[in-house]
Amino acid sequence: MTIHSELLELCKQEKRITSEILTKLQEMENRRGYLDMGYNSLFDYLVRGLGYSEATAYQRQACVRLVKEVPEIKKKIDQGSLTLSAVTTAFKHIRKKPVAEKRKLLKSMENKSSREVKAMFLEPTPHIKIKKTEYVDKVLLRLELSHKQNQKLEKLTALKSHKHNLESLLMDLVEKELRSYGIDQLKAPESNKSKEFVVSRSKNPRQIPKRLRNHVLMSADYKCQHPGCDSDHFLQIDHIFPVRLGGDQRKSNLQVLCAAHNRHKG
Repeated sequence: MTIHSELLELCKQEKRITSEILTKLQEMENRRGYLDMGYNSLFDYLVRGLGYSEATAYQRQACVRLVKEVPEIKKKIDQGSLTLSAVTTAFKHIRKKPVAEKRKLLKSMENKSSREVKAMFLEPTPHIKIKKTEYVDKVLLRLELSHKQNQKLEKLTALKSHKHNLESLLMDLVEKELRSYGIDQLKAPESNKSKEFVVSRSKNPRQIPKRLRNHVLMSADYKCQHPGCDSDHFLQIDHIFPVRLGGDQRKSNLQVLCAAHNRHKG
């Protein structure tokens, strides 16, 4: 048996053990057995009794509470279509919702990356009105903020005042976001396009790691790759051969499309 085969078998065992742990924790919660042992809650038992970190303990507790109402979650975790982190992310948003709605939301989360799951529960951000005027030697931006938005900006400016004023703070935030996409300048140098081949280790073809995503964007010069289109707005990573037909997330099967051409492709 190769190391790869052994690891595949261990991964299966790991998922099965996780499910068994959740079952036993459910029994412990139902019986309040941790109280007789001197622990004041399941969370306390997980941390002090079983030695989990607080973050890991919270994950298990969240899953146990949701499994009580939606028991099929354990099967989904076994299959890999739901992860503990995804369930934990959803827990605080759906715990007070009716069971039917919980099932519907958990179903919509299947096979989604952690980033996609978090995006599902983000509250819509109030729009900032911006008026842009371009001159020969400069660009004038006029921002219209709500009082709450301005309070947040002033708070951040105060916290960063040892290093930045408002102007340099805004540019620092812009540069950090560009670097998160692998862009060190407004136009990436040609030498950056020859970086080593990037692969994904995730079994879920819909999960594209940040480093692979940035590599695909850089290779496309941050523009839509549909013939005749060079839009640099609303860019999305598209599977050339669709996932529903068996396509994977190898770099050779990924391309950059704007939202309009991605929708048009279907």
